[in-house]
Amino acid sequence: MEKLNYLRQDKKIPGKESFVTYVDFQVKDGTADMWLYDIFPGVQLMVVDFSSESCFRSGEKQNVIGINHCRKGRFECAFDSRNYLYLGEGDITLNSQMHPPIASSFPLNYFYGSTIILFPEVMKDVPELQAFQISAEAITEKYSLESRSPVFRRNAEIEHVYQELYTHLDRPSLPFLRLKILELLYHFQFRQTLFEENQHYISGVTVKRIKHVREHLVQDMEHRTNLKELALEHNLSLTQLKDGFRQIYGESPYAYLRSYKMHRAAQLLRQSDKKISEIALEMGYQNPSKFSEAFHAVIGCRPSAYRKEKK
Repeated sequence: MEKLNYLRQDKKIPGKESFVTYVDFQVKDGTADMWLYDIFPGVQLMVVDFSSESCFRSGEKQNVIGINHCRKGRFECAFDSRNYLYLGEGDITLNSQMHPPIASSFPLNYFYGSTIILFPEVMKDVPELQAFQISAEAITEKYSLESRSPVFRRNAEIEHVYQELYTHLDRPSLPFLRLKILELLYHFQFRQTLFEENQHYISGVTVKRIKHVREHLVQDMEHRTNLKELALEHNLSLTQLKDGFRQIYGESPYAYLRSYKMHRAAQLLRQSDKKISEIALEMGYQNPSKFSEAFHAVIGCRPSAYRKEKK
């Protein structure tokens, strides 16, 4: 089986099934799990589960096509210094490793998703792919992957196939995975009309400013920050700030901040003996009952129940 140059340095550990390999992928700021499934000669499925800010490595050019799907979290990618693109849950992007990204990260510090990896030269002679006229060259031409990396919004029909795929990864069956990958490749090659392209790129300058705004928000959680003042301070209009923030982080600044606070509070409940009222104050809540309501809305249970369960 062909291998990604991107993963050449990583230790490979055989799985229980002969077609599965675990990759000991190293990240600097968190944890990473990665599995490779050999589907057909020249076709792999890579499934990743990251709890980190980034997994980026400068990649050398390689004749490989990637079809990337985001199941949880968000993914940021830049192919030049001017424009950034973002994948939200259910979104898909296609790219060629002949034009590898220059930067990538996970704005929410976690990501779970997959990549269908195509090695064009190897997959040419695979009978199952020939039977469905699946061709990496045809996909490359259809989506102009020599010069661009299109992003498509979540599509219900495609998402249904992906959910079936993910559901069967705990106890993988190669025939089943082959059927699902063939189904997905058929959709991508022959049914492009199903997809709505997301052409809302965001400039590198704006990304930098909005990430700085985000730092302001999380560093001063005890006070409600005035967004108009932050926008003015960073040479942004309020609309630019709100729209750009949602594009990068998937929700409004205040919704993001509440979610960030509650996950931070959950960490304190697990790892410290601070009183719940003290944690509430640290998160900017004078009223513990209001804090409890917000915690329940984000985490799914009350702080006291969460601490009891985790302890």
